[in-house]
Amino acid sequence: MKKTWLLAVGLALPMIANASGFAGLDYVSSKVEPDRGGSAKPSVLQFKLGTWINRTETLGGEVRIGLGLDDDSLGNGTKVEIDRQYGAYFRGQFPNSMPIRPYGLIGVTRVETTHDYRAGGSSSKNYSDLSLGLGVDFTVSPKVFLSVEYLRAVDSSGDEVNNLAFGVNGRF
Repeated sequence: MKKTWLLAVGLALPMIANASGFAGLDYVSSKVEPDRGGSAKPSVLQFKLGTWINRTETLGGEVRIGLGLDDDSLGNGTKVEIDRQYGAYFRGQFPNSMPIRPYGLIGVTRVETTHDYRAGGSSSKNYSDLSLGLGVDFTVSPKVFLSVEYLRAVDSSGDEVNNLAFGVNGRF
């Protein structure tokens, strides 16, 4: 967890010095597959803040914070809800002036969940791992763009968390 926060602070420091950046709000449909079996599709509302490392806006960094919106059942009566989701990522984009820009992400993600059991009671489970993602930005105006993204947030010890995000973003 400390490594995650150190990486997030390391990415946030250039944001203070660099005036070129972006912020966005995403609706995230997650798929949580614990190692004990089953899968659930809870949703998250995610805020992201990013900055560009170079002037051509091909390399950047971003931090994300998400809060759970909705829960879902694993199929055995256990409901899963994402309480919080944090991440810090490096972002690489193709250098072009087209209105569609594909990008890739690499970073770390932490997902905190609550499992409510049918028989009563609940437990918390946290997932964290190296994350990889691909996405596409669609330019609407010079300051506004839409995004669609797939992120393999967690894939460790049999646990998997995958995210499909749709976002509205602004450049500053």
